[in-house]
Amino acid sequence: MRRFFTPRWVLWHVLALAGVAVCMLAGWWQYERATAGNMLSWAYTVQWPLFALFVVFLWVRAVRDARGVSEPKPAPPPLRPLKAPVPVRHDDDPELAEYNRMLAWLAANPDRRPSDFPG
Repeated sequence: MRRFFTPRWVLWHVLALAGVAVCMLAGWWQYERATAGNMLSWAYTVQWPLFALFVVFLWVRAVRDARGVSEPKPAPPPLRPLKAPVPVRHDDDPELAEYNRMLAWLAANPDRRPSDFPG
């Protein structure tokens, strides 16, 4: 806990409190404008307190990260057994068979280009 009272952290605490205060004051100012007849200010009346909540959210995240406290990660879903692949016959399509021969040749000759294929 002492680390949160270092000058750097005290500055962050003050900035977070100032950010919340400014957002709440801006929300109050927009509320006064809205009640005076400015219809657009009603949206800002809601928006500024949401900004204040976001500042609080960021501050809490920073404190949690500094403390090393993290939320538990959910367990991964169980693995499903894979189905056996269906064998594909390539002799039905001569163009596909030729392409597969070229791929096999390229795999056996990695220094060659597809245009070098002797097919």
